Amino acid sequence: MSPPRRSAPHLLFHRCGADDKALVPCWRGETGVSLQGYDAAVLSAGGVPRKEFDAFRSGRLEPFRSGALDPLRGIRSALRYLGNKTPLLGEIVEAARDLGFEGGTVCDLFAGSGAVGRKFRQLGCRVLSTDLMHCSWVLQKVFLECPGPPRFSALEDLWGSVEPLGDERLAAAEPADPAAWEVLLRMLRWLEEEAPESTGLLTRQYSPAGVEKRGYLTAENARRIDGILEMVRKWREEGTITEGESMLLLASVIDASDRVANISGTYGAYLKSWQPNALQPLQLRVPDVVSGPIGEANRKDALEWIAGVEADLLYIDPPYNQRQYPANYHLLDVIVRLLEEPDLEALEALERSIYGKTGLVPWQEQASPLCSRRRNDCHDAFATILEATTIPRVVISYNEEGIISREEFEAMLSSYSGVDFTRLKNPLREISHRRFRSDADGNIARTGAGRSYRQLEGRQTDEVHEWLFAVSRQEGRVR
Repeated sequence: MSPPRRSAPHLLFHRCGADDKALVPCWRGETGVSLQGYDAAVLSAGGVPRKEFDAFRSGRLEPFRSGALDPLRGIRSALRYLGNKTPLLGEIVEAARDLGFEGGTVCDLFAGSGAVGRKFRQLGCRVLSTDLMHCSWVLQKVFLECPGPPRFSALEDLWGSVEPLGDERLAAAEPADPAAWEVLLRMLRWLEEEAPESTGLLTRQYSPAGVEKRGYLTAENARRIDGILEMVRKWREEGTITEGESMLLLASVIDASDRVANISGTYGAYLKSWQPNALQPLQLRVPDVVSGPIGEANRKDALEWIAGVEADLLYIDPPYNQRQYPANYHLLDVIVRLLEEPDLEALEALERSIYGKTGLVPWQEQASPLCSRRRNDCHDAFATILEATTIPRVVISYNEEGIISREEFEAMLSSYSGVDFTRLKNPLREISHRRFRSDADGNIARTGAGRSYRQLEGRQTDEVHEWLFAVSRQEGRVR
């Protein structure tokens, strides 16, 4: 198996499959961090067997465990999420340091899976983030604001009578001592084994038990998730758990649901046949909480929010193609809304709004101009961010197949920095990785249609580059 183009001197493997014999590579970066095979970008060496790559995409990989060397394990950097930057964390941190960033406050726009903000908090930074997706907001709340292990004091009569889940459900939470998380491990076991099942919205709308017979979740797992969510909502309404405690439970449910979802990458379609991961029972795990300064999670429009943010470093990971996230992760957002909607009337309105073969909810109001079919709209939206911010350093991740061109970025960053792009010191890194495909190598599950991609000259099949721009404002320059 040939090594990846970028330096990655250590090769590790996951075992997967029923016979535990299939080996899937994951690359360990120069920083000593194990970059796991939970994102398509990790499997970028060009020699990854199709079978193993499909096993990754369908969620049939177990966490690689290597103690303190592997702080990214566990919740899979949260989700099978478009643009997940876990494999690039070392590069992103290094790019920030090259700009002279040695700590302070980080602003994470378009926070997505929360992996970047989580990493900077782990490094001792205070992180302010935003993302319009409900599921992303929950992960941000947990990764950036959680002060430590919860107590669930008002529910001791429940969790006090059960044994905690095993340490394998703890994964990468900090502190690493399982004893610190024993209460949450007990609480999760109670929810797994004692919470009554319910034929709720998820069962009716996203499982074969519903009228539409959608195949995102098995009926059994859907009923279990419905039951758990109804119990957590009841506790919140009664005031027996805090907001922080409910966020931890909700993040665990999001992760567990994603692990058993019958999808090939996004929720834009479900698969026609049940994948092995989807047939597994729901398993709740402790989210990958990290220690560090308490940050701030928001669910606000980045273009409107950024002007008032004071920070030392701005990280931007915008959408790069026309796939609108609300239309591709609607099920996970519905899970969050089952807790967040204010009353029964709102919940009933939510269910009435679900439509189509894939159970979409109206999402057009959340549509991002950065995903627009009109190139000028994308450019203007990004330019608005750079013009509005007062933050003196910016690191930007963007896929070379994205809507905005390299030349447009160079012009915008020249304006931001006050220096011609050609005179900037190392403003761009290019990182080779494998193209994200969510449709089982070209066949969309429900339609049989396929996507074709142009293979760039001198590249392997599905090899693309991620651009990582890093630029500082000229000292003394203000917007």
